[in-house]
Amino acid sequence: MTTVITVGLIGALLMFCGDMTLYFDKDDYVQDGTINPIIDIMKELPPKRVMLGGLIGPVAAFLYCIGFYHIVLITDEAFHNAAFAAFLLSCFGIIAGGAYHSHCAYLGLLGADEHRDGLDIAMKYFQKLALILYAGEGLGLLILIVLIALGKTVFPQWMALISPGVLFLLKPLSRKLPKGLHMVICGGYTNFIFIVYYAVAIMQTLL
Repeated sequence: MTTVITVGLIGALLMFCGDMTLYFDKDDYVQDGTINPIIDIMKELPPKRVMLGGLIGPVAAFLYCIGFYHIVLITDEAFHNAAFAAFLLSCFGIIAGGAYHSHCAYLGLLGADEHRDGLDIAMKYFQKLALILYAGEGLGLLILIVLIALGKTVFPQWMALISPGVLFLLKPLSRKLPKGLHMVICGGYTNFIFIVYYAVAIMQTLL
């Protein structure tokens, strides 16, 4: 189980590094509720850097999928059907997430083009990937929260509070972080919360 969780942690760290490769900027960005500030950063970056950041997505998603199998391993046998459903839904979401991450590179590469037709089309497609990502992972992580909170896993029930689904609800707070820290934490938030969860999960398995 520890090995599977560790692979998930590596996937989260890799995807986080992909985020920072795609759009880290020491000058940070102003959150306006859209992805436009991120596009403005990426279009000024070297194309090879943006492409490298995008390519990390599918690789990290594969490792994430392995990590998600821990949901089945930690759950009481009587609830394995629910755990397996959470595993499959989370995989479904993160596969779309890997594509989302990969296609994010297009937004930067096309953002520097004076003609916005291609960018607008890519944006519409990009938004559909986001819906699949959040629907799949949202349902999968909700099941995980319930299983942990009801004491149906090997984890203590308090760990439900630091599960990715709960931590995601705190994202608005990350937008209030000071410059620099905001870029790192808010910019890579969806992966940062998995890093926190997996790190604590590994410690729990070693106790």
